[in-house]
Amino acid sequence: MDRIRIYTAFIAVFDKKNLEELVPVLLEYKIKALGTAGTVAYLQSRGVEAQNVVDGYEYDSRVKSLSRKNFVAILADKNKSDHVQHLKDEGINPIDAVIVDLYKPDQKNFPETMDIGGQALIRAAVKNYTNVAVAFDKLSINKLAEQLIKHNGETPLSYRKNAAIAAAKYIAGRAKLEADYWKSI
Repeated sequence: MDRIRIYTAFIAVFDKKNLEELVPVLLEYKIKALGTAGTVAYLQSRGVEAQNVVDGYEYDSRVKSLSRKNFVAILADKNKSDHVQHLKDEGINPIDAVIVDLYKPDQKNFPETMDIGGQALIRAAVKNYTNVAVAFDKLSINKLAEQLIKHNGETPLSYRKNAAIAAAKYIAGRAKLEADYWKSI
């Protein structure tokens, strides 16, 4: 599957400014957004169809996005008939893009300020890069918007692979930062 059309994106960003170039693209290609309450409110205020999918999964603001349904939607391989059937049986629409930035952990309040859900979402998209595009910071979000414009709402496999590699490196860097923070506890 070289090109995939982006119909649904999981979007949860700490810095809403990172979405400024993406919002018109979401509107142009009628991409539905699923995400966390703050991001959904921001997107809805700009006319994007968006739905909060973390109701009932939030735990004292310690984790918001780790629900089975979200991960099934991200990890489903659309080339496998049993995965496609599983999505249908459970009434789950696949997620075609994961757009998540991570808030920086506060060394003074560490490990409480670790971003758990965001990292897991990014890793799930990386694992399933053949079916899911990933963006994790302003630069990668803008690159995704450029790809969607260039390819009429689609992303090519070569782009998704490169984005997955960049995201994996980003997560590795975050893990190192957090490991270093442990030294100060």
